[in-house]
Order: sequence, then structure tokens, then C-alpha cells
Amino acid sequence: MKTKSTPMVFALAIAFSAPAFASKTASEVQAKPASPEAPLAAVTVFGEKIGSANVGRSYLDHEDIERQQAGNVAALLDTLPGVDLSGTSRPSGQTLNIWGFNKVQDVKVIVDGAPKGFEKYRQGSIFIEPELIKQIEVNKGPHTSLYGNGGFGGVITIETKDAKDLLLGDANLGTLLKYSYQSNNTEQDATAAIFGRSEDRRFDGLVYFTQRESDDLRKPNGDLFRFSAIDAPSSLAKLNIRLTEDQLLTLTAMQSRSSAWAPFAALGEDAPAPTEAEINKFGWDEAWKRKVLYRDQEDTTYSAKWRFNPSPLINMQASYGYSKTNQHDQRSASASVGSFLGSLGNESWATYTDKLAELRNESMFSSGPFAHVLSVGTQWHDNQRDTLMYYPSSVALKNSTYNFGYFQPYYMPAGQQKTQGVYVQDAVSYGDVTLTAALRYDHITAEGVPNRALRYNSPLAAAGHDYSEARFEGFSPRLGLFWKANSNLSLFADISQTWRAPTIDELYSSEYYVSSDVHSSTPGTSRALDVERITAARLGAMWNQQGLLSANDDAQLRFTLYQNRVADNIGPRLGVLVPGYSFDSRDKLPPALSNYRNLSGFKTEGLEIESFYNTRYFFANASLSMQYGRRNGSQRDPWGEDQPVASIAPDKLIMGLGFKLPEQGITAGWQGKFVGEQDKVLAVGNVYRLPPSKGYGLHTLFASWQGRGDVLRGLEARLTIDNVFNRDYQPYLSEGVTGVGRNYKISVSKIF
Repeated sequence: MKTKSTPMVFALAIAFSAPAFASKTASEVQAKPASPEAPLAAVTVFGEKIGSANVGRSYLDHEDIERQQAGNVAALLDTLPGVDLSGTSRPSGQTLNIWGFNKVQDVKVIVDGAPKGFEKYRQGSIFIEPELIKQIEVNKGPHTSLYGNGGFGGVITIETKDAKDLLLGDANLGTLLKYSYQSNNTEQDATAAIFGRSEDRRFDGLVYFTQRESDDLRKPNGDLFRFSAIDAPSSLAKLNIRLTEDQLLTLTAMQSRSSAWAPFAALGEDAPAPTEAEINKFGWDEAWKRKVLYRDQEDTTYSAKWRFNPSPLINMQASYGYSKTNQHDQRSASASVGSFLGSLGNESWATYTDKLAELRNESMFSSGPFAHVLSVGTQWHDNQRDTLMYYPSSVALKNSTYNFGYFQPYYMPAGQQKTQGVYVQDAVSYGDVTLTAALRYDHITAEGVPNRALRYNSPLAAAGHDYSEARFEGFSPRLGLFWKANSNLSLFADISQTWRAPTIDELYSSEYYVSSDVHSSTPGTSRALDVERITAARLGAMWNQQGLLSANDDAQLRFTLYQNRVADNIGPRLGVLVPGYSFDSRDKLPPALSNYRNLSGFKTEGLEIESFYNTRYFFANASLSMQYGRRNGSQRDPWGEDQPVASIAPDKLIMGLGFKLPEQGITAGWQGKFVGEQDKVLAVGNVYRLPPSKGYGLHTLFASWQGRGDVLRGLEARLTIDNVFNRDYQPYLSEGVTGVGRNYKISVSKIF
């Protein structure tokens, strides 16, 4: 690990010389008592019970989420090894990177059974209010059969809060009021909720509302991170119905909105400052607004989940999830009218809709000396996107090949993709050894929507504008081995092969073709694309020890080594367009050359170490992740020299120390995040290049107090201080954008 940060070296020394850190004690991993004197939670765990079912998984529970007081889900997950935030701190400007995979289709996000997949060009992908979340599970790598078509980086499963999580003791009705404040951007958040359950416990439900509102964030040097202000209301309604002793029906509705002036690329750089001449002509406020746009966004999620568990042979779940994200962008009336063809014009509309229906069953039985956990399931997923932009240039408004200014962005086409999948998995145990074999089959159809503009939807064969249906199908086998060597040590190994079909963007993006004299060198859609394929392997060990240093402590340690080999990866056709291509031979290119192509593949590999230690009064944790990636050829020239994978995150060490006073309801501690430098980057001038980054260390302090006794019961106060030393830093995956300065976060809540 390369770094110039002394704290980084010191932290590493502690991490590998100290005893293994661990998580909750045995008593704390049981159901939490309703008494206000319940033990205080410690830190994130990688599994309350070590077994084959939670290999490769990391968790954030309610206490982890509340402690961070984060403004977005990506910031929460950035504290886990192998999971890194991409993008910026600007609202709606985050995506996730797991093990070097950062495309939306490579990191699946499921909220209460509903898929969340927003793939709009240069925008974030996760718009979930952290205040509504109860827990998060991250299953890293492509090693689960539950979801098909992609997910090479992993699957993130988010569960929202329930009434039972908030009710005090035996109460059947309650309300929550909460106020939060953040100093960096003078953010003020208000939350109110009402929740309850019936006397017979058959029904419980809640209605939850929260509002975030702030000014712009400030960088460590005091400068404004312009157009990062927040105005975002969110709401959640949830109902649980126990139809019978064996059946539970859960209905969820969630919505979030945001409206603000923002740069077109929420993921990227600051808005360019206006010139003095522009300020003199338009005034200060309008001169700045001409550089950005007004974005109105709405994100809606509905889900229904039915569970039926009458016997070990029948543990059935049927679910339906619906997710829809609308984004409407409009530039100032004084903005240029011919400068934004490549950034969605002067006004744009984008709607992404996902529907997911699923039926699965898990059976537990024995056959002679073998114990089985047999899972079977089927899924139907419909992904649909509608896009439109208004490009009012003087040429477009008078030109029928531009449809007089209204057409789909050629790099963000509209279309629909449907997936049907079935899978079977059997975890067979013999003594202390479990062998898990799984096979999944997926069938996918995709169809584009012909562009309204004829220059991107030409009937001429030389254009290659084909928006017709494409079909893909294939199997995904997986094999896992888990051995409980003794009462404390377990070893595991997994190998998986799977694939993903090209997205709507990859299949149906096109460039212009007006005539043989007026056309792009790569005008065609990419209907001939093959699927991306991955072969992934991981192995490691998990160790757990209770009573390590004292009678009631608990220690856990996990090592994981992994490797991912991707073949036929999909990328835009840039640079060297065909073998032997040179600028002088550009006129000899084949006609209808596709916009996207399959590339030569790449490899990523890495190491993760996670450790936790917990006692009644003390807790500590440390996790280290190290990644490496190499591409066969390059994204611009598949036949050229090998290059680094640009999305590989720097080495990252997360450490934490803290104490608890259960009788007084007090928890306090420190968390350090130490990131190594990243100098394995692409050459200057490469369109995929991220600038190199220096190593840095960030420190966070946190404290919480929960009221005790009848009078103070349900009262809670929290303090979190991020970037305590106001360190100036530039995260590598933020494309060189400076991070956020010191931030005091305070919250006070009361349950009545």
C-alpha cells in the first residue's frame, strides 16, 4: 500500500499487531429486549452467526446507520471494505463501486424487494433516504443465484423500518419526532412518524416523513461546493399483516423528491465559473445559473411481499416490486441554445421504470447422513426507459432530420428489456462440510424505441440504425465449499460463472447518418453485441472466539481473497475503430460501424481483512481492502498494450475504537478512514482517465445518549463530527473533486 500519510502506517501497524477485533457479544446478537436498558449495539458485523449462508456478506444495522448520520446511502456503504463511493457529495451524485465494478448494471440494489436501477448519463444511481432504512446487506461478487443478468460487483439489499423497530416495550401506539442539524452546509432535517400495532399483534404499520434542507456544502478550504444545496422530502408507509400464524403480508410505499439548480453531470466536477463579461451582462445570479440547470426529480417505490412458512419443507416467498424514477432538467432561458447536444439539450425528460415479480421456496430436509437446504425460484423483471430532449439550436429547429429539436438523446436511447429467470440451489451438509451447487437460467429480450430524429434513425442500410428486438439466453453455474474446521475456525471457497446482456444504451445508442457525405464514423446501433461473461473465484477463512480476553467478550476475523476474470466486456467504439485502423485510412471504414463493441476483457483481484472485538464496555474494529486490475489491451484499442482498470479503488483501511456505558445509555468512539494513493492510472488524454490521487486520512468522532427511566424513555441525542481535522482531500473515484470539510452533525429524537 502506497501512502505518504503517517497515520496510515500507524493504523496498519495497529491493525495487524492487535488482537482480532469483533462484533456483538453472544447475548447482543439475540433479539433486542424492549426495555430501555437494552445493551447498546457495537459495530458492523459480517454475520451474527458464521455459516455458509453469510460468506462474502457485510452488514449495516440500525445502530451503524444512525451513528453515521449520513446524507446518502453511498456514504454509509463507503465504510465497508471493498465498497467505495463513486461521484461527489452533491445530492443525487453518487454511485457505488464494489471490487472495481462501478456500472449501474454491475451493482444491483434491491429495496424491500424492488429493484433500483437509474442509468441516466453522468448521473447518480441511488436516491434512497437513509433515515428510512433499518438495515443493509452487501453480498459481494457474482456469487448469488437469486438475481441474474449482471451484478458482477455484487447485490445490495436494503430493508426499510417497521413499526416494531420503533415501538417502546409493550406499547401499541407511538410517535417519533426528530430534529437534525449539520454545520457544514447549515442543513436542518425534520422527521415525524406515527406507528402502531393491533392488540393481537396481527397488524402493524407506520407512516414516516422526513425533510432535508440545506445550503451549499463547503470544502476544507472554506470554498463553496456550489449547487450542492438540498431540498429533499421523503416519505414511507408500511403495513405488516399476519394473515395466519404461518403467513405474513408486507406492503410498502416509499417516495422521495428533490428540486435544485445543479450541474448537468451530478457525478462530476464543479460548475465552471462565469466570466466577468457574463456577470456584467447577466448579473451574478443569472450568470451562474446559465452554467447549470434546474433539476426536478421524483423517485417512487412500491412493493408487496408474502411469506408462508408452515413447515421445514415450505418456506415460500412471493413478491412484487415497482420502482420509478423521473428526472426533468431545464436550463435557464438565457442559456445558449446550441451548446448542449452532448448533455441533453436545453430541456430533457428521463423516466426509468423497473418491475420485478419473484417466487421462491426454501426446503430443509435430510437424506440419510446428508442435510439439505434446497432453494428454487423464478423471476420476471421488466426494465423500461423513456427519454426525450429539446435541442433548440437554430439548425435543429428548422431541420426535419433533428425532428425540429425534439428527439431522444442518441447516447441515451429509449427502450425496454425483459428478463425471465429460474434457478435451483442445493446446500448439502455432511458433518462439518457444506457443498453448495447452484444453476440459473435467464432469457432476456430487449427492444429499442426508434429515434424521433431521422439522422439517428435513418432507413438507409449504410446507417445501421436497427432498433429491433435482440435476444440473449444462458446458464450461470455456481459451486461453493464451506468447512467448519472446529468450533472457532471455518474455511470457504466459491467459484461462479455468469453473464450480463447488453443494456438498452449499449444496444441502441447510435450516431448521425444523413448521407454518404454527412455521417459519423460509427453511426450504427450495436445489435450484434455478445454478452459480457465473468468467471469469479474467492476463498478465505472466518474465525470467531468468545471469551478471548475476558469471559464475556467476542472476537471475529475474516480473510477473503478474490479474483474476477471478465471476457467480452462491452464498451464504446473509440480510438482504434477496427484492426489496423489509422487516421489516414478513415475513409476505408466499413459502413454501419456499430457504436459499441465487445472488448478483450480484464481481470480484477484483491484482498479483504475484516476484524471486530466487543465487550460489554468496549468495542474495536478494523478492515483493510486492497484491489488490483489489469485490462487486456485498452478500451480505446483492444489490440494495444495492456492498461490498468481505471475503476480500481485505492487501498482502504477503516478502524474504530469506542466504549459503552449501558447503564447510562452512553456510547462514544472514534473512526478512522485511511486511503492510500492511487498512481496506477491511465495516460493523460485518455477519455477514461481519472487523475491520480494522494493518500489521506479522515477522522470521525461520535457519541450517543439514550434516555433511561420512565421520564427519559425514548429520548435520544447523537453527535458525529466528520473530518475532525478539516483535511483537504480528493477521493480518487470522485474524478478529482475535492471532498467536504469538517462537519458537526447533531440530532435529537423522542419516541412518545
